[in-house]
Amino acid sequence: MSQAQLAALADRIQDAWENGRICALVGRGCRARIVRIARLLDAGRIDTDRALRLAMEAEGAAFCFLPLPPEGDR
Repeated sequence: MSQAQLAALADRIQDAWENGRICALVGRGCRARIVRIARLLDAGRIDTDRALRLAMEAEGAAFCFLPLPPEGDR
């Protein structure tokens, strides 16, 4: 998995929360996880196969949660 592929996954998650398709709270955390995975890959702390598995897990988790309704006065 390349840095470009990891960035594409992170961007897809961000696009999904910005367009109201997933929960922004969960999406932000999952995007941050993928950014961290990319850093670990760059540093040689994990191999590409593990980076792919971890990033795909984060993406899958992000898309499991629908957005909450907006807060407002009752």
